[in-house]
Amino acid sequence: MSNIKYLICFALLAAITSMQAQTTKPVTLTHQTPFTDAITLTTKAGPVNVTASFVFDEQANTVAVKLQSDRKLFVFWQDIKYKKAFCSKHLRTDRLSYPMTGYTSDQFRKARHFKRSLPKPRDKYVFHTWFEPQGLRPQGAPRSVINDSVCQTFAVLDTAPAISLRLRDILLVDDVKQKGITHYFDISFAGDINTVYSITLQRNPCFGKDAQIQMADSALSALTKSYNAFKGIYEKGVVNSEEGEKMFLEIQGALQILFPLNQDSSACPAIQEARTLYNQLTDSISALTVTVQTHEGDDVDHELNARTIRTNARTLDNNVARWLVSKDQLEKSDLIQQSKDLITETYERIAKYGTRTQNEREAVAVFRKAEQYFKRTCR
Repeated sequence: MSNIKYLICFALLAAITSMQAQTTKPVTLTHQTPFTDAITLTTKAGPVNVTASFVFDEQANTVAVKLQSDRKLFVFWQDIKYKKAFCSKHLRTDRLSYPMTGYTSDQFRKARHFKRSLPKPRDKYVFHTWFEPQGLRPQGAPRSVINDSVCQTFAVLDTAPAISLRLRDILLVDDVKQKGITHYFDISFAGDINTVYSITLQRNPCFGKDAQIQMADSALSALTKSYNAFKGIYEKGVVNSEEGEKMFLEIQGALQILFPLNQDSSACPAIQEARTLYNQLTDSISALTVTVQTHEGDDVDHELNARTIRTNARTLDNNVARWLVSKDQLEKSDLIQQSKDLITETYERIAKYGTRTQNEREAVAVFRKAEQYFKRTCR
């Protein structure tokens, strides 16, 4: 009974010692900005310095880890028992469950005190694969016995709530001698790094959002042009008739429908800034007002005003007709700009002189049909 208690206490002590030996380090990675950790392992031959570096590639959505030392390294890529990995004094690469490259006729023997470097019970020790990922999927990597550095790239799983990487056992390789074509190497156990790196990926909030940025900028640009044109027509805030006020309200309503408030929010500053400016201009359109100002003694030639508006309507129709048959892109662009300028000029005239007569009101109706035809056709 006392032996059972002793074994239980020993197991608990071993578990506590193992938990105490494990270290957790928080790491924040940004795109292509490496994080480097200097690790010192204590061996019977003295300290061994190892550098672990981590690099996050946001575009590929991968994390790469690299181990490097002033000594050559060997690692296991799967857990394996001590007795299976070593036969007598030699490392048995042919017993591994994965292929290794670069050893051919070379011999890898346990260095002096190799077994004494292992944690107890030594005969039952299991060599750990050098990494244990969480939220990461290993990609293909070369696996050789002798390494100046050991590298592995991991794909980041989009469904993972958090990612971490635990670094485990590494061994050292020393070139001892050469006999003929055979190189003889000593294998030493450097130790179990046993460190968990809790990784936070700090992503660029605008990464991969080029289309959304362009849409936000385009919406802002279109609204800015429409707002400036609308405000330019009614800059003084005065119209000469109730018909002019009615037209103002119709244009204002059309712009409010065409450019509604954007209630979406974005973590990307470029998108959010464009949306904020867009909403400010939308509010400015809604805030514009006009007053009807009547004059005693009307000296405006209303017949001339009506004829001018009709003439502008015909010019607009002619521009559309020329645009439809033109093969010259430069000419087509000029026709569109001329038409836009003509529309602005006509609305300025309407706002300035008003539409008091039936002829003027009919002329305005004709012009608005020409304007609508132009906007449907010339895009």
